[in-house]
Amino acid sequence: MKITYKTNSEVYDLLAGMEDRTPTENATLAYVEKFLKYGRDTDIAQLYADIGKVHRFSREVITKIIDIKPATPEELIAILNSYNINVDNKVLDSILDILKGL
Repeated sequence: MKITYKTNSEVYDLLAGMEDRTPTENATLAYVEKFLKYGRDTDIAQLYADIGKVHRFSREVITKIIDIKPATPEELIAILNSYNINVDNKVLDSILDILKGL
């Protein structure tokens, strides 16, 4: 089975677009909705691309960054440390600048 990482926004869009949802899908939709951090007009694919241009992160790491939307270098470092990734301050600042623009 292939694992595909999706942001909360992507899961929400996928489930919200379904006409007939199971009770589990409805519960998942309600749960994910609580954690949305971006408006409906935010281009998540472009966000993946922008963060990917700053540093070569895996899709899993970029997904986590997008979902949590860190506001400080310390928050971003905590996310990256959970994947044993160390980057310089320039990379941290670039990612935070991308996220602040949203």
